[in-house]
Amino acid sequence: MRNDINSLPCMEQPRCLISSCTYDKRLSSDADGNILSTENKLSWEEWTLVEDDGGGSTGNIMLIKSRSHERFLVCSPEGQLETVDKFNILNHDGNRWRICQSSSDEKADVAVLMSVEYSKYLIMDNKGDVSCVDKKNLDGRSENWSIEFQNGELCFLSLPERDERISCDVAGKLSMSKNWKGWEVWRFIECGDGHVYISSWTHHKKFLCSNESGDVMTTENRRGPWEKWNVELAPQGGTDGVVIKSTVHDRYLRWNGNALITSKTYEDNAHWTTWHIESAHKQTYFISSSSHDKRIGAKKNGVFTTSNRKGWEQWELKFNRNNGLVTIFSKAHGVYLGSNPEGQLSVRANDGNWGMWKIETSPHGGMFIVSVVHGKALACNADGSLYTIDGQRGSWETWILEPVMPPTMTEEQIKAQRKSLIIGGSIAVASIVLAPFAVMGAVTALGFEAGGIASGSIAAGMMSAEAIASGGGIAAGGTVAVLQSVGAAGLGVAGTAASMGAGAAVGGSAVGIALACSGSKGSTESLSSSKKRMNAVDMNRPFCAWRSWLQQR
Repeated sequence: MRNDINSLPCMEQPRCLISSCTYDKRLSSDADGNILSTENKLSWEEWTLVEDDGGGSTGNIMLIKSRSHERFLVCSPEGQLETVDKFNILNHDGNRWRICQSSSDEKADVAVLMSVEYSKYLIMDNKGDVSCVDKKNLDGRSENWSIEFQNGELCFLSLPERDERISCDVAGKLSMSKNWKGWEVWRFIECGDGHVYISSWTHHKKFLCSNESGDVMTTENRRGPWEKWNVELAPQGGTDGVVIKSTVHDRYLRWNGNALITSKTYEDNAHWTTWHIESAHKQTYFISSSSHDKRIGAKKNGVFTTSNRKGWEQWELKFNRNNGLVTIFSKAHGVYLGSNPEGQLSVRANDGNWGMWKIETSPHGGMFIVSVVHGKALACNADGSLYTIDGQRGSWETWILEPVMPPTMTEEQIKAQRKSLIIGGSIAVASIVLAPFAVMGAVTALGFEAGGIASGSIAAGMMSAEAIASGGGIAAGGTVAVLQSVGAAGLGVAGTAASMGAGAAVGGSAVGIALACSGSKGSTESLSSSKKRMNAVDMNRPFCAWRSWLQQR
């Protein structure tokens, strides 16, 4: 696992659609546990793949959980399907699913899902009914499924030559902007073989697209060949940064002074073709106690705790690329958090050794923040008092990082804005708010073991519903190593499960995440083999840590 990453990616909660390849209908469920099929691609159709602890070395045994209803897909001995809640799942033997590449379809994005307990295949018939049957009883019914992930790594795409970012407006029009807001945030979704789709975060239906003539635009024709891109380090000898190339046209994304285009060559336009990728939260967090509803706040001459999530509670984590240590910087007051040998906290304008921290895994669903000089862990007691302490690593010493996301607009606000544009022709600044989208930052810097983010578990550090409602978003979760490159490596759900077991949060693969790790068709690949195949592309992930890629040349 890499230990030189100097930037924590901003990752969305993993969510996927499971679609019949034959009938192009989604697996869905309702709140009562009934299994449905539909042409929709809405919240009821979104599922989370949860690694099963009993998966063994094959690593591709999953629990399948409805994201909307928090219920798990189970199969009866007769092949009937339903979903059950977490309190009843252990009462059902048919709760585990093996996912591997189809033996009847050459496409890399086609999977079969089989009940581990009953060796029955998930199928859909021509009426849209979903059930499980033995292989010999398929009778022409489709057992092939596509697993399409909806989430990704959220980033800004900046042109350093102009200090501007690619922006997407309500209508999908592209431009360059000085802003660091929601319209400038892009979602990088893995789609296999190292390729990505790039969609607007705020206007999530808009995908970056190019044609053979070099025109660049957005489209709602999501995930076609013109929407595939490669992200690579800029050629040696050029400007430090990355290039973004159209996969099918082999052309470089660039700004020509008036519009985004693609060009055949890099050398003639290096400064206009080299990009910097930054995480959407810009490494800024609320630092929250996992045991108490308290955030660390800063004043010019000290620190305090509060239930607020405002400017004084925002901290920037600055990573040392060489050793993975961090300083914790108050953006509001321009001071660094530090401690003394007696366990007292203070702030200073400089970042000396007294203010160096390291992050360690907490078994309590978050992380420990430990003074490098004094070896004491940052803690918060029931009264909200802050201190550092030696020898204690419990829940009071456990912290959650909550990413601070840029201003953007919800879909409802966008629709309202469209109406206002028709009526008044202007945009009210007040309509742009901090939206509590389901976003999480994942700790990748130091190669920690998994906290289980992919499972969506509370223990993984997800914020409570109350915290989300208050605008806090989703927490950074337990310290995990983010291998969102599983799809890019040609890995699939089998590899995804293996990487989850090794400490990965699925950062946004696409259909390609579903399969290719399964080795031969219909089989599985060992965990060790999966890791070997994963390593090559993992060196170029996460995207926001591209500066660390330079060290691998």
